[in-house]
Amino acid sequence: MKLQLMRLRKEAGYKNRKTIADELGISERKYKSWETGEVKLTLADACDIADLLHCTLDELAGRDFQPVAYSDPRQQALNHSYSLLDEKSKGDLAGIASTFTADPSRLASKSGRGAEDVVAGEGAA
Repeated sequence: MKLQLMRLRKEAGYKNRKTIADELGISERKYKSWETGEVKLTLADACDIADLLHCTLDELAGRDFQPVAYSDPRQQALNHSYSLLDEKSKGDLAGIASTFTADPSRLASKSGRGAEDVVAGEGAA
């Protein structure tokens, strides 16, 4: 594992250590000690940095973590599509999905199809 702090900092647009240190509310020296590996990050500090850089702890740590794929390819496709959405669309989709789980029989009575058919896209008009 090799900490990716410098690369992620630059990718996020922080051109120098002072700028990101100021954003984190710490001294430039403390930040530099993390970036050079002189001092190890605490979990709390790593979380703060990951939040600021909009990355995961795995990315920060240089881990190539691949989440377990779902056995149902439809769920895998849904998760992939979800990951491509902006925050507003994710909220909209969550609201729509909650209507399916709240009362699946509602779909069958309105469409003449079961909820599983609607989710799977079967018989779509």
